Amino acid sequence: MRVLVLAAAAAMLAACGGASDEGADRRSRERLSADLRREVTPAALHAQLRTLERIADANGGNRAAGMRGYTAAARYVRAQLAPAGYRVRLLPFPYLRYVEEVERARVVAPTARPFAVEALEYSASTAPGGVRARGVASGDGCERADFSGDVRGQIALVRRGSCFFAVKSANAASAGARAAVVVNNAPGRLDATLGSPSTIPTVAVTRAVGETLGGATIELEVRARTVRMSVPNVVADVPGGAGTPALVVGGHLDSVAAGPGIDDNASGVAALLVIAKALIRLEPHHHVRFGFWGAEESGLHGSRAYVSSAQNRRGVVGYLNFDMIAAPQYTRGVYRGPFAQTFERYFAARGLDSRTIDISGRSDHAPFEEAGIPVGGLIAGGDPCYHRACDRVANANERALGELADAAAHAVALLEP
Repeated sequence: MRVLVLAAAAAMLAACGGASDEGADRRSRERLSADLRREVTPAALHAQLRTLERIADANGGNRAAGMRGYTAAARYVRAQLAPAGYRVRLLPFPYLRYVEEVERARVVAPTARPFAVEALEYSASTAPGGVRARGVASGDGCERADFSGDVRGQIALVRRGSCFFAVKSANAASAGARAAVVVNNAPGRLDATLGSPSTIPTVAVTRAVGETLGGATIELEVRARTVRMSVPNVVADVPGGAGTPALVVGGHLDSVAAGPGIDDNASGVAALLVIAKALIRLEPHHHVRFGFWGAEESGLHGSRAYVSSAQNRRGVVGYLNFDMIAAPQYTRGVYRGPFAQTFERYFAARGLDSRTIDISGRSDHAPFEEAGIPVGGLIAGGDPCYHRACDRVANANERALGELADAAAHAVALLEP
C-alpha cells in the first residue's frame, strides 16, 4: 500500500512540479514524523491507560460492548477529540449481546467429578437439564474429516488452533455431535467468541482438563440469552476531511467482560488518541481518519458494520490496525502485507528487530481486507493476562507501547494520501 500511496502522490506531484516537489513532500512528511513522535511521550500514553482503566473500574470492571464501561469510553474518546478540532461521529450499529446464565460440567464416569468450563460467546444453550454423552477426541476440528462416525450423538473434543472456533463448532454440528468442547493448547483458561450464534452448545476447557475427557461420560449444561441493542463506533475526521481520500487508522475500544482490557486494547486506543491530538495541532489538513471500533471482542462487529457501508468505504486508501501493543512478553510484530515495509524500515533504522506476522482475520483489519482495502498494523505479542482481570496498567509493558506508538505515528505521517 505504501508503494501505491506514494506512487499516486508522486504522479500528482509530477503534474505540479516534478521530482523536486516529490522530494520536498517526502522531507515534509519526515519532519512531521519527527514532530509527531516527540509528542507521543510515555507520560501522555500512560495517562490515557490510567483513564481507560478508571473508566472500566467505575463501570463494573470492564469496557465490554453493550455495557456501561463501553458507553463511558466512547464518550471519553469524543470528549478528547472534539475539542481538539475533529469532527467526531458516534456511528451506531446493531449488536447482539450474549449473557451467560449457567455454565457447568462434570464427568459422570468412570469417576464422578466436576470440572470448569467457559461457554464460548454465542454458544447455543443445552436443553433443560443439560446433555449427557461420551467425549470423543476429534483432532482440531477444522475439517469435516476430523470427526469420526462415533461422534454422532456424543460430545466432540477439539483442540484449539488452526481455524476459527465457529468453524470447529459448525463442523462438529454437521458431524452430528450434540456439543463441542474446545481444549486449550496453552496453559490457562480460554475465553473466546464464536462471532455469531452456534447450533450446538460449545464450551472451552483448559488443556489439563481436556486431556482427561476422551472416552469419559460428560454431563454439560449451558444456559444463555441474547439481548438486541445498538453500540456505537467512534470515528473522527479533520474538518472537511470526511469526503476526501483518507488513510484510516484504528483499533478496538471494547474489552472483554472479564477485565479492563489495558493491553487489549486500551494500548491501541491510547496511541491513537495521543497521535490524533498531536496531529491536528501540527498539521490540521493531514487527511487521516481515526476509528475506535466496538464489539471487536465478540467478532469484529463494529469494524464490519463500518466497512459494510459503501459510503464509509468511499475514499479509504488503506487501513492500519493497532491492537495489543503493550504486551508484557513483547515482540515488534508487523502485519504481513503492503504496509509492512514502512514499519520494518522504521524499526531497522533505529536498530530494533521486528517480526512480520500473519494474524489472519483475528482483528479489525479483517473486514477492510475482505473489502479489498490494503491493510497493515502492529501487535506486541504474548500476554499472560490476555482476556483476564489482571490485564491492568500494572500488566502493560510501557516500553513496548512507546516503541510501537512511535512506529504508528511515523506511519501516520508518511502514508497520508
